[in-house]
Amino acid sequence: MNMIQTIKKQTASALVLFLILITLLPMKALAADVLWDSYEMPSTRQKERLLDNADLLTDSQEKELLSTLNSLSEKWKCNIVVLTVNSHNGPIQDYSDDYFDYNGFGADYNGSGILFMLSMEDREWAISTRGSAIQAFTDYGQEYLVNNMISYLRNGDYSGAFKEYANTCDYLLSLYSKGTPYDVGYKPPKTAEQILEYIFFSILIGLVIALFPILHMKSQLKTVKTATNAFYYQSSQGLKLNVKRDTHIRTSLSKVPIPKNDDSSGGGRGSSFGGGSSTHTSSSGTTHGGSHGHF
Repeated sequence: MNMIQTIKKQTASALVLFLILITLLPMKALAADVLWDSYEMPSTRQKERLLDNADLLTDSQEKELLSTLNSLSEKWKCNIVVLTVNSHNGPIQDYSDDYFDYNGFGADYNGSGILFMLSMEDREWAISTRGSAIQAFTDYGQEYLVNNMISYLRNGDYSGAFKEYANTCDYLLSLYSKGTPYDVGYKPPKTAEQILEYIFFSILIGLVIALFPILHMKSQLKTVKTATNAFYYQSSQGLKLNVKRDTHIRTSLSKVPIPKNDDSSGGGRGSSFGGGSSTHTSSSGTTHGGSHGHF
C-alpha cells in the first residue's frame, strides 16, 4: 500500500513539473527573441556595437570587427552597429529599429547611428538609420552599401561582408562630412591613377588621329624632289611693290549684358542630388531611415 502511494506521489510530482516546464517554454522562447529589457528609451547605450547571436563569426573575428566598429563610431560620432540573430519577431525593419532604440544606441552622438541586421532563418537583412545618419546614408547610399556586401553574404563569408560594411560606412560618412552625401547622380572624384590614364589615352588617340592625314599628304608628294638651294623658288620677274596704303573701313562696338544671378535658394546636406532618404516612425515614436531585403 505504501509503495502504491509513493508511486502516486512521484507521478503527481512529475506531472506538476512537466506542466511547469510546458508553461515556461513559450516564455523562454519569447524572451530569447527580444533583445532589449523594456520598451523604454534608456539614457545610456546598453549593448556593444556587435552582437553575433547567430554565431556567424569566430571569437577572433568578433574581436577584430568590434574594434573596427568602435573606432569608426568614435571617428565619425555615429554609432555603427551589427546584429545577427537566428530568428526574430515581427517585421525585420521594425525589429531593427526597436533594437536600436530600446538598447540606447540613440543616447550617443545626438542619436546618430546605423544598424545592419541579419536574420538567418529567412535569410533577411535590414538597415536602420537615425539622426544625422539618415542624411549620410541615403536610400541610394544604402543600396550601394548592400551591393558591396551581397556577394559575401550569398557566399557565406560573413566576416568579409561585415568588413565591407565597415569600410563602406567609413566612405559614406566621409562624403557626408564634406557636404556631398552619396546620392542619385553622385560621381566620385577621379583618382590620380585614373587622371594619368585619361591623359595617356587622350594623347595616344590624338597622335593616331593626326597620323592619318599626314600619311595621306605624304602619299601625294611622290613627284616632289628635294632641292639643294632656293633657286627654284625664286620668281624670274622679281617682286615689285608699287602702292602701299592703309585704309580704315569702319568701327563696330558690341555690348552684351551680363545676366544677374538671382538664385538665392539653398539646400542642406542630402538634398544636393535629388534622391534623399525615405523615413518612417518606429514604435518608440522616433524617426528612422532604413531598408530591408533578402540575400
